[in-house]
Amino acid sequence: MTVRASRPQSGDMYSDPKKIAARFVRNVGSNWAAFFFSAVVGFFLAPYILGKLGTTTYGIWALIGSLVGYFGLLDLGVRSAVIKFVSAYHSAGNHEGASDIKSAAVLAFTIAGLLAIILAAGASLFIEQVFSIPPGSENAARIAVMIMGTSIAVALVSGVYGGILTARHRFDLFNVVSVIGVVVRSSAIVIALETDATISDHADQAIIVLAVIQLLASAIQLMLLWVLSRKAYPEAKTSIRRAFSLENLRTILSFGLLSSAIHVLGSLTHNSGILLVGALLPVAMVTYFSIAESLAEYTRQFLSGITHTLMPAVSSMEGVGRVDSVKRVLIDGTRYAHLVILPIIATFIVRGDSFISLWMGAEYGRPSGQILTVMSVTLWAVIGHQVCTTTMIGIGKQRGLLPIFAFEAAATIALSIALIQEIGVLGAAWGIMVARLVTSFAMDVVYAKRVLQISMAEYYADSIGRPIVAILPFAGASYAIERIWPAGSLGVFFLQVAIAVPIAVLGSWVVGLKREERTRLLGAFRQRMA
Repeated sequence: MTVRASRPQSGDMYSDPKKIAARFVRNVGSNWAAFFFSAVVGFFLAPYILGKLGTTTYGIWALIGSLVGYFGLLDLGVRSAVIKFVSAYHSAGNHEGASDIKSAAVLAFTIAGLLAIILAAGASLFIEQVFSIPPGSENAARIAVMIMGTSIAVALVSGVYGGILTARHRFDLFNVVSVIGVVVRSSAIVIALETDATISDHADQAIIVLAVIQLLASAIQLMLLWVLSRKAYPEAKTSIRRAFSLENLRTILSFGLLSSAIHVLGSLTHNSGILLVGALLPVAMVTYFSIAESLAEYTRQFLSGITHTLMPAVSSMEGVGRVDSVKRVLIDGTRYAHLVILPIIATFIVRGDSFISLWMGAEYGRPSGQILTVMSVTLWAVIGHQVCTTTMIGIGKQRGLLPIFAFEAAATIALSIALIQEIGVLGAAWGIMVARLVTSFAMDVVYAKRVLQISMAEYYADSIGRPIVAILPFAGASYAIERIWPAGSLGVFFLQVAIAVPIAVLGSWVVGLKREERTRLLGAFRQRMA
């Protein structure tokens, strides 16, 4: 098949800093818009589902989600390879190379999806032996695992087309599909739980209903991503010849397996808390942990709105020989991410108990709030860790991250097991936190210095220290509000946060940004107004 040659398309985009910044802002804005929509829906949906299912059944559902989430590791880093190589090939005008990568990725993800279904079938046979599933709920749990495994298989195949949209910097289209998936899933859940009069008596059967809805939403997203990716990059073709090319498969797997190993180790760290709690403690304890974890996950997704835009950006920079810009991306990107995320972390630490009590119920406020406080410190460490990881994968320097992730996974599991046995469910959060602090603030920084020759003093002072100082007034104001004006409803709580946010913005402007950055932003604002 002949592929129409095209002129390299990187000249205007990656030679003009203003265009780079404009594209970055648009992508981040699109990610955040989709995130806020999903977060608002999830915010109201979570207590609704908990009320319908009850503490124990909700814990089973959360446990199944964490277990099946591991099957997503069959991605094997192929989606990351699609983003990296398609970004680089498109920037160089090499559409034939992009077609090779797309075709090989379709084959790889199809095989991975079939393996996910097989693994789900195997896991369903032993779920009650591994976790403390209450008698009578075993069959529903087994069926739900099978259905969710099939949903993961569909999501894996979607990774090809979502990766192409991301590589083409079409985060807007990708996020539209995500929003449609959220609408379909949440609407179907409410309709199903409201129309089924037997839910209150057979809450465990609702798990099967939720799993079917998840599969339906995944299938719709797959179809939409397929259509949109063809429109976003029509020159990238799919062919059987390219798919079965050993050279093409070797290209994506040689890159992807390294990324996959990182993702496997990262998932061991990320999901170990819920799984260890479910294995070592009564399944109801999973609900308390899951409530705090859901808030932490919302924050990580919000952070991903920034960091996910970095990988195709630095890959495209590398594709046109602009590797010198990556150093500034790492240092400044970490600082900007801190300025955005730290107000959320400060609110969780100072007012987490109150928020959870108003959101999920008073009985969950204190225990889940304690877990959230520990997780908030972990989130602080996640910021730099996520920026560093995304940047290194984007420039193909992820091999050196493997020992860092391996250490973190091993330390997390060992510490969590020991601490759960000593202090209960809170021990899982402490185990994750201690390991992440060491990797993020020590090991990651040393590796970034070796690869990019960054100044460690500049990194600690500007990327970490400056945002902390900038956010202290906001934290103080939040503490004063909590003590003087306790919130009696969620509406009042959000109003109080809105009142305090300008303090965070002012601190970020005065302390968090450098003088030249403030000057540049003011100049851009005046130009836009003119």
